Amino acid sequence: MYRTVGLIVLLFLIPAQRTLAADAGITPYGDYCKECAIYGTCREVIPPREALIAIEKYYAEKGYTLGNVYYRGRFIEAEIYKDTRKVDKVIFDRKTGRLRSMY
Repeated sequence: MYRTVGLIVLLFLIPAQRTLAADAGITPYGDYCKECAIYGTCREVIPPREALIAIEKYYAEKGYTLGNVYYRGRFIEAEIYKDTRKVDKVIFDRKTGRLRSMY
């Protein structure tokens, strides 16, 4: 009896766990700005407005939109949304072109 109940609970939790893991950040291992010539290297520091446009373009191609954006020196923090649900928060380094998830 208890074994059957445990198995049923487990079967319902596995798909939910996969869904939560998939939504735990859409850029978990990072990426780089396609506006830079070489991975992790920019010729010069990307101006804030150009960096924001590059981030918007990067996520728009994947079907996401930007939410709140914060400028912190050479870094830009941005919240990423799928429809109305926040799916990630990323940090963009304007000097290296690196994009990393903060989740």
